[in-house]
Amino acid sequence: MAKGLTPIKAIRAKCLSCCCGSVKEVRECTIVECSLHPYRQGRRPKKVGDVSTF
Repeated sequence: MAKGLTPIKAIRAKCLSCCCGSVKEVRECTIVECSLHPYRQGRRPKKVGDVSTF
């Protein structure tokens, strides 16, 4: 892992690699069985009932 790369950014990079670098393909990914799917946009998924504005 590159120095300074956060886990979320590493997941995003993996998803981009999986989709041949296409941001559109990452956004439209339908492989919901992938454990990284909820994190593919480079953000932590919101929990149900989460009202934080971070």
